Amino acid sequence: MIRQATLPLLFALSPTLQPDPVEAMERRVRRAALRREPVVLGTADAPYEPPARGESPLRALLPLADGLKVAITTATPRILGELELLAELDRRHSVTVRITAPLPTTLDPGPRLRAAHNLAAEGITSVLLLVPMKADCEEEMRFFLEQAWEAEIHDVEIETSGLSRTERAPLRATFRRLRLEHGFPRGVAGRG
Repeated sequence: MIRQATLPLLFALSPTLQPDPVEAMERRVRRAALRREPVVLGTADAPYEPPARGESPLRALLPLADGLKVAITTATPRILGELELLAELDRRHSVTVRITAPLPTTLDPGPRLRAAHNLAAEGITSVLLLVPMKADCEEEMRFFLEQAWEAEIHDVEIETSGLSRTERAPLRATFRRLRLEHGFPRGVAGRG
């Protein structure tokens, strides 16, 4: 009986038995592509992190048939390290990169805005995803919408799942109003 209780702990604690996260992501990407489903990497809660070394899991999409939808949500400007690969993918598929921006900002938003601008300059659909931590952030939203317009970012979205239900509705209404005031979404974006 004791052996049965400790066996699951061995699998959870042993690093040699844990799957490689990059390999797991590559398998997920290949599986979605072969099924002709949208390939989604990252969410607002668990953003995609480009690998520090080795091959990108996005490279698995290159030999596949054209016309896939690829959606990447990231929190880091290091996505620019994969800019050439993303541009190549966007020539064959429809690629959208969403870069998260927390509200209120704890870090300098400049690198994320520049990353989104560089993606847009390459013809890749770039979206700024605002993630508010509090409901009273109209001035921060206005700032990001102005900066996104100047950076030629295609669209700005908001993720309010971290707020209570009573805070979400008024914040979304304010965001929709500001988004339209600033002219989002822009016309056609990307190549795909």
